[in-house]
Amino acid sequence: MPTSQFQVTDESWGNHYHVIASDGSGEHHLFIENSPFSKTPYDIAIHDGPDIEGRIVGLSKFRRFSSNCDVKLHDDEDWIPMLKKGLISTSYSFEMFVDGINHKLSWKKTRSMGIGASAYGNSKLVDNESQDVLAVFSSDPRSLVTGQLNIRGDHGETFDHMALLTGLVFREKQRRQSTRTARAGRDDVLTTGAAIGGAGGGGGC
Repeated sequence: MPTSQFQVTDESWGNHYHVIASDGSGEHHLFIENSPFSKTPYDIAIHDGPDIEGRIVGLSKFRRFSSNCDVKLHDDEDWIPMLKKGLISTSYSFEMFVDGINHKLSWKKTRSMGIGASAYGNSKLVDNESQDVLAVFSSDPRSLVTGQLNIRGDHGETFDHMALLTGLVFREKQRRQSTRTARAGRDDVLTTGAAIGGAGGGGGC
């Protein structure tokens, strides 16, 4: 059984997400501010509470012209690099202290773990040295980002928030890439169609 569970849902409009966190003793609300188009100094912010007015307990900024990004839990902390590994089967790695020891962790896709089957696939957070699975993010059938994050083991609130933040970053990176790929495909179709139409028109003159 997971020690902590985060249920991630999206808004009926906009790009933001709502989270209900539960650990067996009750529920707590978090708000995920997702800013893919704005000029804010961050791309993702986790707010403690049901809306954007809550204090920030997690931040991520995506590097421009790079697949890498940076994360941190508080404004006064240094940024922690979250680095992309691999081309086909990608993962994102970062370092943090877990139970007083520095660990290298990676988010990876998984087909064998998680709840239910989704076309978008599920994800797991793995300790690079021991290969222990510390968390599993199960996708909703209709979305890359929404779903359920289950934390395995009791490593404290800091770990839980970092697992949530980095898990959301991993999923949001995939969502934005899928959106760009789909948009590029539509542009190619429109460009090709215009070229064919232009050529056909010329032949008719």
